Amino acid sequence: MKEIELIIDQGEPLTVEVGQTIQDVLRKYKADELFLEYVAIKNGIFTSLSEPINENAHIVTFKDFLESSRRAYESAAILILQSAVEQVLPGRTLYVLNSMCDGVYCELDDHQPLESEVLEAIIRGFDAIVAADLPITPVLCTRIEAQAYFSKNGYTVTGNLIKHSALNYIVLYTLRDKRYWLPSPPAPTTGLIQVYQIRGYKNGFILRSPVEGAPHTIQPFYDQERLYEIFNEAERWGNILDLKCVSQLNDLVTSGNISEMIKISEALHEKKIAAIADKIDTSPGDKRLIFVAGPSSSGKTTFMKRLYIQLRVLGHRVISLSLDDYYKDRDEILREQGNKVNFETLDALDLKLLNVQLKDLIAGKQVTPPIYDFHQGKKVTGRSPIKADPKTLFIIEGIHGINPHLTQDIEDRYKFKIYISALTHLNFDNLNRFPTHDARLLRRIVRDQKFRGYSAAQTINIWKSVIEGEKRYIFKYQGMADVMFNSSLPYEFGILKQSAELALKTVQEDDPSRPESERLLNILSYFLPIDDNEVPPTSIIREFIGDSSFKYH
Repeated sequence: MKEIELIIDQGEPLTVEVGQTIQDVLRKYKADELFLEYVAIKNGIFTSLSEPINENAHIVTFKDFLESSRRAYESAAILILQSAVEQVLPGRTLYVLNSMCDGVYCELDDHQPLESEVLEAIIRGFDAIVAADLPITPVLCTRIEAQAYFSKNGYTVTGNLIKHSALNYIVLYTLRDKRYWLPSPPAPTTGLIQVYQIRGYKNGFILRSPVEGAPHTIQPFYDQERLYEIFNEAERWGNILDLKCVSQLNDLVTSGNISEMIKISEALHEKKIAAIADKIDTSPGDKRLIFVAGPSSSGKTTFMKRLYIQLRVLGHRVISLSLDDYYKDRDEILREQGNKVNFETLDALDLKLLNVQLKDLIAGKQVTPPIYDFHQGKKVTGRSPIKADPKTLFIIEGIHGINPHLTQDIEDRYKFKIYISALTHLNFDNLNRFPTHDARLLRRIVRDQKFRGYSAAQTINIWKSVIEGEKRYIFKYQGMADVMFNSSLPYEFGILKQSAELALKTVQEDDPSRPESERLLNILSYFLPIDDNEVPPTSIIREFIGDSSFKYH
């Protein structure tokens, strides 16, 4: 029997027989150590534990239930759900539409609320597959073989997706003798998916999984009604564009009909921003302070500039302010926080000064807002004094804009809160959505490389801390917004593709970001490139790719 050399984590080299699965090897040589069996890294790439080892390899295991493990967990849960629906509801089609409430929101093909007995049958089928502890086995196919398999078995959308892929070989995953395509590896067996919840919601149901850091429990249910509404709007926009999946986007590229779709997408954005401006203009009370908040790379700055124009059209004088200028001096933050400065916490802002100046502006008094010099680490003077009349509105951008503790000294009647995010409705096929998380990360990789001097590796390596900050300071307040704006553009991934791929391909093999960069490259391989000549200079995507008619600091 042929032997190969294997290194597990930071251990000494081992000699093992070729053909054993990663799971078998880990259970033999790591039996006395704690590791999670959902996914591993083999030679710098996220890999199923069911994959056989046929070459010298370095295997990295996961000790904590972080994003990669949760992704593998949820992917396996979705496969189980699909298999259960195929068994208990033959002839019906499952649609996994978007992330919501610590899980994925799903509907059946009639897009109608489920009868209780139907939902119970799905749950029983899911439970039975988990109890059977069935293997989920990777199968390496050529692109032609994979496309033929899905086309032959009636999965036309998946077949068309694979048709446009730049990959020569594609990994499919087998469960109960049926093959499925997934953008990243699932857990190796159904029996590992012990913690889950399936509950009816709106016109479908939510398959809920454990969150990062808590693999043994399901979090209390928090109804994200506003998020559901914005996803519904995205679906309506998709219907207008006749565009719901990646293969349809690629077909527009190959047919030369992408131009009209770009124009309509941009028009939908402009119409929505104009409607938000109208709502501000006609809102009861005295809405003078317009707060714009949202996670990293959601397009807040461009949105704010376009909203400014729409409010000017309505006759308002508009002044833009940034919460970044109200940070406390670095020395003060160091005294309060210790040696490591965290600018993302609300306490890093000079809330007293902010509240005083905003109240003075509302009252018509003259105010000189500060400018924060990040090189010196302190506020400096330099902005011209401003004075507002009753028709003046203030757009205030910053991650804490929706946090009720930001402006406790100001009455709510003066505030209008807007939450921005990039919630794409574009799915790969009926089972696999394009996560918002990945859309924003790709935007940031391109922007950081083009304009901020950061490599893709640097951006990916800090992304986890960015996400943690967003969970702590942004996401939990999104339901308090007066309106939500979806900054996603369905064509943007074709626009980002070439720049993102060039940046990602510079990641070194030994860099910690390598597995994530390879995962993103795999995702991008299913998109055809789109020329940016048709993208208007005011588009939100211009904030990331350049050549915007707006100026950015």
